[in-house]
Amino acid sequence: MTGPMAAVAALRDVLVREHVQAPGLFREIARMEELLADTYRDRVPYELLQNSDDAGSRSVLVEDLGENRFRWSNDGRPLNAADVEALCRSASSTKSRGGDSIGYRGIGFKSLAAIAHRIDVRSAGVRFAFDRAAAAALLGEPDSNAVPLIRIPAEVHADAPVDGVAFTVTCRPDTAGALRAIDPLSALFLRNVTRIRTSTATARQDILIERDTSRVVLRLDGDEAAFGLLRHGAATVAVPLDARALAMTGVRGRLACFLPLQDEVGLPVIVSGDILTDPSRTHAVTADESTRRVLGDAARAIAERLRSPGDPVFERLWQLLLEGEDLRGVMVSATASAGKLLAVSLRDEMTAQRPPFAHSPLPLEPQDVAVVFPGGAPAALYEPRNQAAARALKAVLGLRSVDFTATLAQMDPAVLSDALRSRLGEHFEELARTHGRKLTEAESRLVHEASPQEETPAVPDTARGIRATKAAPRPDTSLASVLKRWRAAELAAKEYLNQLGWTLRDVSGQNVGYDLEGTDPRGKPVRIEVKKVDRPDARFAMTNNEMSLMLMEPGGYLLAIVVGDGRHARLMLLDPSKDDLPKERVCRRWDWEFTDWSRFAETVADV
Repeated sequence: MTGPMAAVAALRDVLVREHVQAPGLFREIARMEELLADTYRDRVPYELLQNSDDAGSRSVLVEDLGENRFRWSNDGRPLNAADVEALCRSASSTKSRGGDSIGYRGIGFKSLAAIAHRIDVRSAGVRFAFDRAAAAALLGEPDSNAVPLIRIPAEVHADAPVDGVAFTVTCRPDTAGALRAIDPLSALFLRNVTRIRTSTATARQDILIERDTSRVVLRLDGDEAAFGLLRHGAATVAVPLDARALAMTGVRGRLACFLPLQDEVGLPVIVSGDILTDPSRTHAVTADESTRRVLGDAARAIAERLRSPGDPVFERLWQLLLEGEDLRGVMVSATASAGKLLAVSLRDEMTAQRPPFAHSPLPLEPQDVAVVFPGGAPAALYEPRNQAAARALKAVLGLRSVDFTATLAQMDPAVLSDALRSRLGEHFEELARTHGRKLTEAESRLVHEASPQEETPAVPDTARGIRATKAAPRPDTSLASVLKRWRAAELAAKEYLNQLGWTLRDVSGQNVGYDLEGTDPRGKPVRIEVKKVDRPDARFAMTNNEMSLMLMEPGGYLLAIVVGDGRHARLMLLDPSKDDLPKERVCRRWDWEFTDWSRFAETVADV
């Protein structure tokens, strides 16, 4: 016998003798495998992926072989004698917690007992099988159900060498469909694997992973999702950098023990570390010190970037917080959830060391942000559309407020934008009127500027005796011109589409669940809900009433989305009933938020 084959055969003989000495132990292990079936059935691919990564694999291939069988293979380190013994013994592993390995409990391979009837293993020039009937024959046990599946390596034979390890799994009849598409997020915190291919008779999924110390890019079937990586102590934080990554992350984020768990962290980021999970590996044990340490370190990593205007993810993090859930609701939770622990730790970090900028009660134009905060500040914090969210973050993170009186004493108001000077004038006038405050000279000038001034009516050319000789210009029918005439997006969308051959009327005031109704250029009846966003990767919401109407009449209900303003504005049409369109239930408002929607929408061209 060869070395590896001899080692497996010797282990088989040792385990057979152990059964003679303690047959009851084998029955107990068989019962434990049934418990695995209840808790690990949905996590089998992720446990095997974790094992493949720990073995140094660069490539993982999962193949559907038909007849309820699949093969899992990787190009990592071949099995040695210690690895085979770890496979056979309960909760045994050659790995230790922390260090260079993700797993350490010895459960990964054994999770196959949740779905498998038989497992054929090939590695290092040897092949063997885990099969209850074959093991029962070796043990002289009449009842194969009293024998654990993954205990006795049976049918040991020499084999042609293969790269890494290959498992061929014959699934139990009650686990049909055990081979599912792998969640791309499971690749986010892997250390070695760069390609995961899942192949079935009808489809193939390729996940390609590019990583360096500060960034991970996941490529899935032509789509790309980029994440920035923040590290502090025991924690790694993945920050979604684009719409696709944000759709995968979710507005409440995820917690991961290297592989994703079912816990949310309240922020649109993914936090990973060596945390304690429950036996099913689906939820963190938040009372454990290791879990709290990871969440505390994650808060430090996030706070450090939120205070650093020059950091590459500074603006993105503030944008995500402003567009995410209201953290006040997370912080008042009665339970010590992962989200609450992270939010409280983040507040403590931000109040212990405050950022070099402050919250403004008034919106600021981009040029004003640079003037008021010469050291840098997040532009999104001062945008008009984010004012409510900014006030909430001020309360949660303990942000200071801008003292505009002190600011004006240190600069010439003329350097501020006209819009901000007007807002400041109205602001100071309100303070003087409601609080009887005495205004400074600079404040008084701003109040005067903001007051309506009488204008001398312009004298028409015809009154001056000038005869108009030029032909009337052709009306501008562009979307930018329509938006300029109509401040309401609903009316602008109606006029623009009607110019293109639609026949629509405004019903927004009738509370019917949509804004426009009529026919498209082909005469097909349509109902249209109009939304306004600033950019294609911005989220927007639909109420339950709007969603219900859409579901009752798929295809006849469209979303008209006005993107941006001015000459760069676009109108995009979207069918919200598409099954693969990312959307997320936001229970706080009982809304549905749409993410990464622009990939599914069609731009309406100008005539």
